[in-house]
Amino acid sequence: SSARIRALETKIASRERTMHLADADSAESVLAQLSDFGFEIIKDGESILREETLESVLKAGYAEVASMECAGAVQFLKYQYDANNIKAMIKCASRGISPDGMLLDLGSVSLDEAKRALTGKDYSSYPENMARAILEAEEAFAATANPQKIDFIIDRACFSDMLAAAKTSGIALAERLVKVKIDLVNIMMTLRVMRMKLGATAEGVLCEAYIEGGSKSLDFYTDALRTGEESFAEAILRGDYERIAEAISANESLSLLEKRADDLWLEVAKEAKRVTFGAEIAIGYIVALEYEVKNARMILAGKDAGLSPDMIKERLRECYA
Repeated sequence: SSARIRALETKIASRERTMHLADADSAESVLAQLSDFGFEIIKDGESILREETLESVLKAGYAEVASMECAGAVQFLKYQYDANNIKAMIKCASRGISPDGMLLDLGSVSLDEAKRALTGKDYSSYPENMARAILEAEEAFAATANPQKIDFIIDRACFSDMLAAAKTSGIALAERLVKVKIDLVNIMMTLRVMRMKLGATAEGVLCEAYIEGGSKSLDFYTDALRTGEESFAEAILRGDYERIAEAISANESLSLLEKRADDLWLEVAKEAKRVTFGAEIAIGYIVALEYEVKNARMILAGKDAGLSPDMIKERLRECYA
């Protein structure tokens, strides 16, 4: 399995090839070139279906890994798609519209089963924490009409399930990836709340958004609200988040800080490249495909918005290859 995945990794777009894609004349030109990157071009007549095409490379990657002995190693990565689908279906159900355009067929629960679960109020097919959180999210939204409540509740449950699955797998890299992701989410949320200047409501928002399971307690982040960005940067300067701390001290924008956080998480995933044989290789491969899709989506969005190639390139995430 390790040797087979290493062979598949050779098809992942390098930084140079991704940058070249950003030089394309239009979104249509980008879509036309995606087949060279391993994407299956999916059409409706003569029209290319964008989201289905972008999903195709990840679906193929998960299908490849599913046929190997290390299939269970990447289960925790599927939960983020379950969370996306749950949030979309709850919000769309409240508005009486179809969620189909917002759903991703990449989760541990198929789309058909997910729709049946929501209609029949039977969530037993979901991981334990998300199954419990769905009803809580529905009730919170019904009481407040605040869609952010849905996001906070489902995200907390999703990360709990991801961490539980990573621990159960016994793969140190899986657990490290989830914990680092939790830290990054908490760091970025703290910064957003700081910069929104919410006053007396800031701590309440942060408490709702906080994700358990990372390296820092809730008190660490609420203290940061009181002491300010510079002290917050100093507090996270040593260790994994040095580059984030330096970016905070430089007063970089939230969008640039998000990019740095994404790049840092990929660096953790790249630890799989130092493994000769093992399930870590499958995890690294799926993360690599996720970043390939993320960059392709950013390039397309940039073309739609009429941004220059240089502006698009500034926003792109690092590449695994």
